Amino acid sequence: MSSKKTLILIVFLFFALIASLFLVFKTTIFFGRATVTNDQLSTGLSNSYLFASPLQAKADGQEKIRLTVFLLDDRGFGVQNQKVDLKTPSGLNLTPIQITTDDTGKATFDVSAKSPGKFVVSASVGNLTIPQKITLNFY
Repeated sequence: MSSKKTLILIVFLFFALIASLFLVFKTTIFFGRATVTNDQLSTGLSNSYLFASPLQAKADGQEKIRLTVFLLDDRGFGVQNQKVDLKTPSGLNLTPIQITTDDTGKATFDVSAKSPGKFVVSASVGNLTIPQKITLNFY
């Protein structure tokens, strides 16, 4: 291989290395973890939501509905290390799986009931309540 081709290959590899490093660091900057204050959390609660799967189950005290709370800040990033409290009506049995949010802002609970009915569940963090509520149906 001629020295001119070798030099061109080395220059190309050098620029490819620089471009790769730039993209890796740029991705880290864009997708870093969120850190929030209570003021930012209160404005971001409108981004937070509850998710249930399935939405209905047998009212036998055994079959469970998995309820997941996603606590997000005002930019949509998960807020970690926050204790989530569920407000459940009487008649529901609540089993906490993970009550403190992880690095994606997720907390998880299992819910069961021994008597049929539709139950509205909400979630709160400290004295702040997530605006969305979810209706669970036990038959």
